[in-house]
Amino acid sequence: MSLISNEELEKYREAGRIAALVMRKSKKLVSKGRKLEIICNSLEKEIRSHSAEPSFPVNVSVNQIAAHYTSPIDDDLVLPERAIVKIDLGAHIDGYISDHARTFSIGGTKKYLKLRQVAEKALEKAIDIVKPGVRPGEIGEVIETTIRKEGLTPVTDLTGHVIERWKLHSGISIPNSKPKFGLLGPKLKVGQVLAIEPFVTTANGSEKIYDESYSYIFSKHGSKAKSRDSKIILEFVEQYNGLPFALRWLEELMSQTRLFEALKELISYKTIRRYPMLVSKSQTPVAQAEHTVIITENGYEITTVVN
Repeated sequence: MSLISNEELEKYREAGRIAALVMRKSKKLVSKGRKLEIICNSLEKEIRSHSAEPSFPVNVSVNQIAAHYTSPIDDDLVLPERAIVKIDLGAHIDGYISDHARTFSIGGTKKYLKLRQVAEKALEKAIDIVKPGVRPGEIGEVIETTIRKEGLTPVTDLTGHVIERWKLHSGISIPNSKPKFGLLGPKLKVGQVLAIEPFVTTANGSEKIYDESYSYIFSKHGSKAKSRDSKIILEFVEQYNGLPFALRWLEELMSQTRLFEALKELISYKTIRRYPMLVSKSQTPVAQAEHTVIITENGYEITTVVN
């Protein structure tokens, strides 16, 4: 018996189709000198043009930044002359989520190209074993084996995840390595939705990442607020229903000074959760590849592709 209805399945498929279409457009935006803010705003606008909403702020993570960089307000950063760029985006239809990532190379260095190719190969091999009864650790083992056979290093601190309606991370992780304590864990079931996302770094790179001290992505996790400004923010972000939102999405609410003070209050109450930028501990470049996959009775269906 499937965990999702036909109606829900169609919404997941449509969310995936939109993410794939938008990702196609991202290729034209990734070029030397392009402002990161333009990329983020353009792709989010494109998602909304398809009658969907972003599952989370568009991430544009460059070189050693592995994940969770989205432009803040008035971001002046531009893509450098040589870079490896991860675009991570998603769309949702009524809370039915897609999550999709690709890596692009600027300057075409062999090192960057190989990182991208191996990330894609690891993703493909991992998806190939998806079926009812498979365990997350088995997927992780395939990812790690594929990457290490190519002489590269999996970033094991980062994982994929099981998706549920309005929940980008349901609590079940899809590792990027074989678990140290065997392949124990819950067997995956028909109808579950997975985001599988290998992260790859250089042969001498670290499996670990660290959290930067600042964040531009947040999500609502509570309701405690004292100041008027914090209550204004909470009322505004209610529309995201617990999904992550960008600091720049709040730009029109109030001045930046007031906005930062209110967010500081909400974080202290644990009303708002922050998503810090994640950086390679070895400062080596990182590639990523990701698809959203639904487990079917006979195997799997990838939603984030366009036929």
